[in-house]
Amino acid sequence: MADEWDNPIGYVLRASTAGFSAGARVLDIDKPAFGMIVQTRPSPANREVVYGLMYDIHIDDDPLIRQLVLADAVSAETISDQRHHRIVPLEMSVLAIGFRDYDDAVRHALPPRPPLSLDPVYVCTPDEIREVTARFDFFRMVLGASQVPGEQLLAATLLIAAQTLPENDQYNFLVEAGREAARLLSGDAARLDYLLKLIYPA
Repeated sequence: MADEWDNPIGYVLRASTAGFSAGARVLDIDKPAFGMIVQTRPSPANREVVYGLMYDIHIDDDPLIRQLVLADAVSAETISDQRHHRIVPLEMSVLAIGFRDYDDAVRHALPPRPPLSLDPVYVCTPDEIREVTARFDFFRMVLGASQVPGEQLLAATLLIAAQTLPENDQYNFLVEAGREAARLLSGDAARLDYLLKLIYPA
């Protein structure tokens, strides 16, 4: 049986060097999650693997949905059929935080080129998550991105990354992450306080 990481969670719809959007069937909404670390795998493999953080998941409406929500009652069969066959995909927005370079090292910088339409998007494995988050160079990219809820996104990603570590190492990882965040947000106590509370819930 294939590992869950062997199956793509979606395919690139549109992209830039700053990030990309991916589409999937509405039925696959149980797979993506806010803060998840994902990657594109180019085909053919002559382009960079791009790593990113999922910061938005949304489902657009369509004319049929607008009609159904106004109906007095909608049957379970109609809902199931609509979710299986609707032509508007679930859409996931991803902030690029790095790429795998020619020397096989992960660089925390904007990729040289964006992924292409229909490149598959995969959830990173625990090993890949540990590799991508081993250094905190990507913090500045997340906290400085205007299109994302920076503190919430970074906190969610750090909590996901901590879960891939041995239990004894999780607390130290979050402490070190908090110290790096404190360095970057030394001039903004309100943002720092909010981020630390998200990492260390009461």
